[in-house]
Amino acid sequence: MKLVIASDEGDVYFDELIRSIPDLEVVVAASPAEALPHVAGADVYYGRPSEELVAAAPNLKLIQAQSAGVDFLMKMPGLAASPIPLANTRGAHAPSIAEHTFALLLALARGFPTCSGWQQQKYWARAEGYRMPREIMGSTIGVFGYGQIGRAVAQRAVGFGMKVIAVDANPTMDVPYVDEVWPVSRFHDMLAEADVVAVAAPYTRETHHIFDDAAFANVKPGSYLVAVSRGGIIDEEALLRALEAGRLAGVGLDVAETEPLSELSALWEHPNVILTPHLAGSSTQKERRCVEILRENILRLQRGEELVNLVDKQLGY
Repeated sequence: MKLVIASDEGDVYFDELIRSIPDLEVVVAASPAEALPHVAGADVYYGRPSEELVAAAPNLKLIQAQSAGVDFLMKMPGLAASPIPLANTRGAHAPSIAEHTFALLLALARGFPTCSGWQQQKYWARAEGYRMPREIMGSTIGVFGYGQIGRAVAQRAVGFGMKVIAVDANPTMDVPYVDEVWPVSRFHDMLAEADVVAVAAPYTRETHHIFDDAAFANVKPGSYLVAVSRGGIIDEEALLRALEAGRLAGVGLDVAETEPLSELSALWEHPNVILTPHLAGSSTQKERRCVEILRENILRLQRGEELVNLVDKQLGY
C-alpha cells in the first residue's frame, strides 16, 4: 500500500504512527502540487486535495483530510463527484476548540480586553472596572451545531453551571450535556433564549450567512457570540450592524469569511470584539489525534474494514 502525505499536520508523529505500519510505502510532499507526480499509484492521500490531484489519482482508495471541516468540497466539483472516499478528522479538534471557546467567552465576560488596555497604560483601574465583569454560571448557552465540537463545548458549559440548548441539522434525543436539541427551524428561538451563542457548525450551502440581519434581530440583548468553526456562517456586515446597534455585549471570533481578515475590516478595532487568527483547533495533542485517525484508516484499508470519519460529500460533513 502506498501513502502520499502533503501536510505537515502532526509530522512529528509520522515515524511513530505511520512509518511503523508494515507494508506501507510513504511519500512526503510539501504541497498538493509537489504530490501530483506521486499519486497515480497511491492508495491513500493525506492532506488537502486539489482538483488536479483527484483527476491524476484514479486508484486512490481514500483521501484523508487533515481537517475536520471539508468546506473545500464546495469549490471542487470534481472531488464531490468522485467515487474516492473522503474522510476528515472530526473529533480530533474538539477538546482544543472547546477550550478556546471558553477562553474567548471568559475574556469577554471578565473584561480582559479592557484590562489589557489599562495594563498597557500601567493604570490600576479597579474603581472603573469593578462593575464590569459578568458571571456565566446560571446563564444559557446556545450551541449552533451539535457534532463533536458542539458536544465538547456543551460538556464544559455544564461544568460552568450553564444551561445548554442546541440547534442541529439532525436533532437527536438522549444526547449528552444538553437540555434540548432543536431543528434548524428553531434557530431564531435559540438566539432569543441564549445568553451565549457558540457557533460550532460546519460551513455548507445551508449555513452560509445564516447569521444575517434577521438572525441578529432575534438575539437576546446583551448576549455574547463566539464563533470557532468556520467563517462564512456569519455575515460580517450584519454582525457589525448588530454590534453598532448594541444588540451584542461582545463577540469572540476565531474565524473569518475571508482569511486572513482584511485590514480594512472594522472588526479589528471594534472595542467589543476579540479576534484570534484561526487558532482554536491548534494543539500538539490535536495533531497526534489527527495522525491517529489516519493510522486507523490505513489499518482498516489493509484489513478490508469499514473506514472511520467518512464524509457525506453531498451534505459536506
